[in-house]
Amino acid sequence: MSRPSRPWLLPVICMVLGVAWVLWLAHEREPSGVQSPAPAAVTQSTPASPTGSPSAVSPAGSRPETRPAPTPSSGVRAADTVRAPSAAPVRLGFQAPPGAMIGENFDVRVAIDASQPVARIGVEVIYDPAFLRGRTLEEIDYGPRALGERAFKIEEIGDGRAILVLVMKGGEIPRMNVPLVQFEALSPGWTQIRVESINVSDTSGRTLTWSATGQESRMSIN
Repeated sequence: MSRPSRPWLLPVICMVLGVAWVLWLAHEREPSGVQSPAPAAVTQSTPASPTGSPSAVSPAGSRPETRPAPTPSSGVRAADTVRAPSAAPVRLGFQAPPGAMIGENFDVRVAIDASQPVARIGVEVIYDPAFLRGRTLEEIDYGPRALGERAFKIEEIGDGRAILVLVMKGGEIPRMNVPLVQFEALSPGWTQIRVESINVSDTSGRTLTWSATGQESRMSIN
């Protein structure tokens, strides 16, 4: 008995084989087709980004002026809140008369106000010897001074310069007004008395901070 003829079978088999062949070729070419454009996309990504876009700005490469200000440390904050220095522990006020008569003797005085012990105060005074003469210890006129009044010791005087020292044994907290130096008026005119330098120290020899007023005095001699 002969088999029935199936003329449509051969075309179907050919079609199935063709589809399988096409799919196989597509599978073989898929990796190269996917990978080939990848390098181009990577190389173009950076220059293609606009300058102001987020992808072109790196946090690590941001400009210093755009970074937030750093928070100061506790030490810096403490330095910002340091108070101004308190008043000087030794305050001096120099006093000279506004005028004198020729031949008259007069004292330049100093008011001392301290808030801690003082052992020594040294003062240098400059004057014009054409108008004034500094009087030595032997020449001082004690008439205008209080009896037993404390005064600066003369270390050097003459030729327009006087160096005077007040020593306080054991260290004191002085609050006083005492004679500094005495002058004799010599000739008429205007002249000046100037406190050139001041040195204040305690019992250990440590220099103390001071403030002063009246360091320059202008006076008339008639």
